[in-house]
Amino acid sequence: MTAIKAGPPASSPARRHCDCGPFNCAHGVGRAPKGVPRVPGRLLPLLKLPMALLVLAGTLFADPPSVECTVGGGFAGSCRMVGIGAGARSVASSEASLTLIGRRAARWPGWYLAGGLIAEEYRFTGDLDWPRRLQDLAAPLRLEYFRGDEQVAQLSVQPGLYFEDHASGGAWDAPVQLVSGIPIAGALSGVAGFNNGRFFHHPLPIFGVVWGPAGALRWELLFPEPALVYSPGRGQQWRLGGELDGGGFLGDARPGRTVVEYSSYRVGLEWSRTWLEGARVSLGAGVEVARTFDYFRAGQRLHGGGAGYVEATFARTR
Repeated sequence: MTAIKAGPPASSPARRHCDCGPFNCAHGVGRAPKGVPRVPGRLLPLLKLPMALLVLAGTLFADPPSVECTVGGGFAGSCRMVGIGAGARSVASSEASLTLIGRRAARWPGWYLAGGLIAEEYRFTGDLDWPRRLQDLAAPLRLEYFRGDEQVAQLSVQPGLYFEDHASGGAWDAPVQLVSGIPIAGALSGVAGFNNGRFFHHPLPIFGVVWGPAGALRWELLFPEPALVYSPGRGQQWRLGGELDGGGFLGDARPGRTVVEYSSYRVGLEWSRTWLEGARVSLGAGVEVARTFDYFRAGQRLHGGGAGYVEATFARTR
């Protein structure tokens, strides 16, 4: 559900962090450990497809692949949430993520193909009866185009399982994201695209303008994630702006509540720095403006906001 955030290729001197997600899948064949959902065997080819395509298409690429591993986590405090029945609920949330992405440069200048594994987990505590956990395990395949250090276009398909506690064949989805830059004049460019999936209530539009005049400041006037970016040098970057997180999931069986779209919109300050070549750390904090559980197929919605949040990410590329 999050708008485009993928950074430049590993060879670029100005990498940005990318999104990621946490593993919570069965380890090998046989019985899954307690509390860990088992992915049905018939669904494993779906998760292996992007990596298989990356290997089979090896003759199209000029350079060896780069591999990027990202680990992230965050916590948002309790906020009052209303809807779905009487009274208000006090709910806190936390999240963890793990991403492993391989990226190869094509023989055509500026083009890259990326694929790998992404896992995410969101946990909720407090007065909320359900859901207590939402998670996904996916195998993204991306076609990317870079101009210099900037990614100017991306087509991403992310097939996988998106579920509450129990994975099943019905939890499959393949969210699609298409985003492209549009040259306007000089340092001013437009951005247009969308993000949509089987468990989304509505397609998410992505649009706006980016202005990067000479200097350390960059204005990203984009929906849904506007930001002011300051890059003072020495591998440091400050970002003040909005961030949209979440996605669509198949909930555990309950009358009228089988699909939920979870979203968290935050406004805050993020600092990041690259200490070593290919290693990047980012820290962020701010306010969660809105947190929503939308059971749109049942016409029910739980919403709140106002909690503080902190988050951290570490990425390593080789």
